Amino acid sequence: MLPVLLVSPPWALFNRPSIQLGTLKAFLRQRFPELPVQAAHFHLQAAAGIGFPLYQAVSERSWIAESVSAALLYPEQHADVQGVFDRESRGNRLISTVGLNRLARRLDQVLERFIQRIDWAGLGLFGVSASLCQTTAALLLIRRVKRQHPRLPVVIGGASFSGSRSENLLALFPEIDHLVQGEGEMALAELAEQYCRPEASVTGKPARSGAGFAANRLIPDLDQLPQPDFDEYFHLVRSLAPETRFFPVLPVEASRGCWWQARSGPGQRNLPVAGDNLQNRGQVPGDKALREPDDAAHSRCLSECSSGVFSGGCVFCNLNLQWTGYRCKSPDRVAGEIDALTSKHKVLSVAFMDNLLPRKGAEELFAKLAGTGKNFRLFAEIRADTPLALLQAMYRAGTRELQVGIEALSTHLLRRMNKGVSALRNIEMMRHCEAMGMHHGGNLLLRFPGSTPQEVTETLAVIQGIRAYRPLKPVAFWLGLDSPVHRAPERSGIRCTGNHCYWFSLFPEHVARGLGFLVQGYRGGQIRQRRIWAPVRRRLREWERDYAALMRECQGRGGYRPILGYQDGRDFLVIVQRRVGAPNVLHRLTAVSRDVYLYCRTIRSRQRIQAAFPALPAEKLDGFLRMMQDKGLMIEEANRFLSLAIPMEPGIEHMEQ
Repeated sequence: MLPVLLVSPPWALFNRPSIQLGTLKAFLRQRFPELPVQAAHFHLQAAAGIGFPLYQAVSERSWIAESVSAALLYPEQHADVQGVFDRESRGNRLISTVGLNRLARRLDQVLERFIQRIDWAGLGLFGVSASLCQTTAALLLIRRVKRQHPRLPVVIGGASFSGSRSENLLALFPEIDHLVQGEGEMALAELAEQYCRPEASVTGKPARSGAGFAANRLIPDLDQLPQPDFDEYFHLVRSLAPETRFFPVLPVEASRGCWWQARSGPGQRNLPVAGDNLQNRGQVPGDKALREPDDAAHSRCLSECSSGVFSGGCVFCNLNLQWTGYRCKSPDRVAGEIDALTSKHKVLSVAFMDNLLPRKGAEELFAKLAGTGKNFRLFAEIRADTPLALLQAMYRAGTRELQVGIEALSTHLLRRMNKGVSALRNIEMMRHCEAMGMHHGGNLLLRFPGSTPQEVTETLAVIQGIRAYRPLKPVAFWLGLDSPVHRAPERSGIRCTGNHCYWFSLFPEHVARGLGFLVQGYRGGQIRQRRIWAPVRRRLREWERDYAALMRECQGRGGYRPILGYQDGRDFLVIVQRRVGAPNVLHRLTAVSRDVYLYCRTIRSRQRIQAAFPALPAEKLDGFLRMMQDKGLMIEEANRFLSLAIPMEPGIEHMEQ
């Protein structure tokens, strides 16, 4: 059979192989043992050619990454591309110092070297995977190759072209012969059968079967997939100069889709709409004027919005466009893959690439990983309501870094986001991570459409109470193609305007109008949202500054000490509250006060606390709880309480259900 070449273009993260390429290559080799398949992790080659620090800085900023490749894809758009690059690189000294032109030249050089080293004429099929930060780079690579080898069949797939209106891609880019939307294994196997058999004719332009769309068929049982093949990536790592070598992170796929989206399902009618607090009215959907609507207009807004419904899952999310139906691998299969791949490639850092870590069988999975005797360094994305027992199991297996879906610190706002948690539950997860020494990686989503001053005030109040924990990262809301908010914009008081304006700077107008890109544009209250969220952004900067200062102070004194920590004296408790530029505050709790405080290391309702300490008079309990809140040692929401201090030593020994 004629060979298949699969390529991962820039600007994927260089320190891990492409899970897409590894999975597709293994599947094709399983289906066609005689088929030569090469997975070219070109993103690593590009990083080595551009320089790892610079490449990493660009890959962490999607608009910058897309603009560098767009400068080569459409030189005639240079002035507009330069404008996007300048705006997005402002404040990043490394990127702005190098500049767009030098970055584009470096990318051009590594791209040409890559193309020259491939025997394109001998290939039966050329496939490209394009996801976040890879859209313009993928199109640039295909255009360069097809210019020299016009008869080579080309197929593209990935999250970048999984949304609505992607079908126009084939008309706008005739260099592409086939588009796979969704899972690629079965579709790619059919194309390999069509083009790579010895009798396949490659003397003319490939016929576009159907409309050039390869049929998307699901893999019902993920356990039937073969183990991913990352051999080419690790060969590239070994070929690097000794001073530039690094320990890669192994990507692992445990599921496809999002179980929270599947469980919450469509038709969530209990979700509040934009401005549903009459004291903080939002804008009428579609109203361009930056003004507060009157009562009649507001009532009309509520009436119009309540007629629509959001689909399941977080309403801002569009990460699951390529998946239909939620499926997950068995714990035995996932643990076996991790054990085998880490032994084969001699690395111990593993990242679960799932949009959300499977809950089913998760404790069993991490118990199996802990039982391997390997000192793993694991990463996963989880919900804030992940049970403590599962979090402990993850810790024992080696999980030290997480991406927790926090997003907001206002329960009202979380409800509109369909997060399924309260602000107090988010705080509890942050507390658990701080106590265990786990990096929670949580974001705070600013400027969510329809946010009210009340929600901002709630957010500021919560931040003031939890500054002892690792700060959240501010992330501005962006409208995702085919997300629930995008499908029902009127419920959030906005009007969709098509692709984000940046795409019109990166692409010619006919392309920018013809395709549906993942990041969309909208109108409705953006200036107002930027204004009301400005104090939160300032408070987050202060939080990050103070947290870093106190952590440096700890390290300077030769060890870890939490900002708000306790030592247990069995029948008394000592709490140390550290402050920036001020003496530490010491607290001592004795007898039942100590017991109540430790009992509230997880969220406890007022009723449950009283039931656990029936001998404690109600008025004394209430007085104690108020005092703890006044001193910043506890936090309360809806008559539920959480102690904020954590053990002086990180770990799980002092954690309880």
